[in-house]
Amino acid sequence: MFNKKDEKSFLVSFDTAVLQPIVINNKVFTKAISYSGESKIIGKKPYDIVRYSCSYYGSTFQQSTKLSKEAIGNYLKLPILIAHDFGSPCILIPILSPKSDLNTWFSLGAIESFYPSEGGCTIVLANGQMIQVPSSPNTISRQVGFANLLNMHFLKRMSHLVNKGFITSRNPLFQKDLFG
Repeated sequence: MFNKKDEKSFLVSFDTAVLQPIVINNKVFTKAISYSGESKIIGKKPYDIVRYSCSYYGSTFQQSTKLSKEAIGNYLKLPILIAHDFGSPCILIPILSPKSDLNTWFSLGAIESFYPSEGGCTIVLANGQMIQVPSSPNTISRQVGFANLLNMHFLKRMSHLVNKGFITSRNPLFQKDLFG
């Protein structure tokens, strides 16, 4: 299924599987693919969509990159945490330099497998779609490994908050004893 849209305010969500650049008349657009396989064309570059999404969810691209560097180390092309929902992180993996117009972004959960192919690597999505990228299987393996490290780091932080009492049930944090 393919819908052509020019959505100025498209956001990365937990349903976004891939942000893939496409060039039409020497202009870069983004093909956004959902987990269900539905796709649409967005009138922005993938990097601009990622930046806008970070901002919408209360962060910046620079802050997301800094969090990744603190968790993983100072490497190039680090995956970033866009948002989280009740302990489930939304992590995006860049294949090329994040600021490159031709960079494809994959959601960590969208990648089922990958294998070498002519000109790079083929990534198989959880929905069965296959996407060709100009990167080696070693690069993809490294990127998925870094994304899993970021995921574990985030889950440990959330577990620490829950176990130390910083995140409680839906009860108010402070209750005044009116009868005592």
